[in-house]
Amino acid sequence: MRCNISLNDPVTWEIKHIKQMKRQTFSPRQGALRTTLKTVAFLIATVAFTPVSGQTQDTESLLQEFVDSYRHDPMALSVTFGIKVEDDWWHVTCTRVQEGYPVGKSGQYTFHNFGPHDVQLHRGPLPAPGWYFEFDSKETLEKISARSLTAATATAKSRGSDVVPLNIREMEGYQGSISDDALSYMVMEHFWKKGPVEITRFSRDASMPTHGVAHVGLYTMKDKRIGWFSLGPEEAANADRDLDRGQVPNLFIITSGRGQAILGDQQVELEPGMSIFVGPYQKHVFYNPYDKPMEGIVVLFGDNIDYARGKSYIDHLEEQLDFYRSYNQGLKELTR
Repeated sequence: MRCNISLNDPVTWEIKHIKQMKRQTFSPRQGALRTTLKTVAFLIATVAFTPVSGQTQDTESLLQEFVDSYRHDPMALSVTFGIKVEDDWWHVTCTRVQEGYPVGKSGQYTFHNFGPHDVQLHRGPLPAPGWYFEFDSKETLEKISARSLTAATATAKSRGSDVVPLNIREMEGYQGSISDDALSYMVMEHFWKKGPVEITRFSRDASMPTHGVAHVGLYTMKDKRIGWFSLGPEEAANADRDLDRGQVPNLFIITSGRGQAILGDQQVELEPGMSIFVGPYQKHVFYNPYDKPMEGIVVLFGDNIDYARGKSYIDHLEEQLDFYRSYNQGLKELTR
């Protein structure tokens, strides 16, 4: 199981192409420095953060609010996981409750009621080794509780060595799996958002730097991750040679501002009202030579590392088709 959520797709900028772009030349070292400075600035702001209410809650009370909300979440899963905030440990157990009921004139359809689920918060680490969320500080937890930061944003990395406020880690003696990755992503997405309606606000103020852009994680699952991005003036996304292509497809939707890109062997002007689909291993490099940020939505269709050890993403799609064929056959048998 990997302990970071690496976007690992949007973009390396080569010097020879940058020199062809409008305005001043952009240096990869400048891009890396800007990303580092933004990360440091965010961490300093996190340390200085104090809840607006003026009444500081203790850590356990903050966690209990998330637990209480998860009891009524229709996306809750049966799961056990740990939480570490600075040096203090808790763990959560959840048993999902679901009840089906017939719908239709002849009861041919099944709808479902979800919850209340049995969700409990326990002090101390997991009784057996497993995976857990590690917060660098209580202030990060407070930001997520106040909805000024999402858990998906706080975990986003360009590389595994990046320092971020929230990590998904494994306890000593535990060997995680890809299924653990998938489970932790879904728990992260729904457990760390309170209320019956999960709302995510995105802006540069609510973002963290990754791959050269300001990024806000909107929704995270194993097979697709959706984020908002903002690329500032004279900035390039991911000015490193090893990040300009990946094993999984990407979809970029430009909503405001303008920019330029190298897609394969083509140079393309980017503007609002465009979407760009980038297939596996296709080079995609973005740059903003203009005076306003270029912003939009990015969809990543999985984790690159899952398709770097044998099977390709297209193999995965064909396996999905096999699942749908078998599922369709099962439905036919049920209706006989």
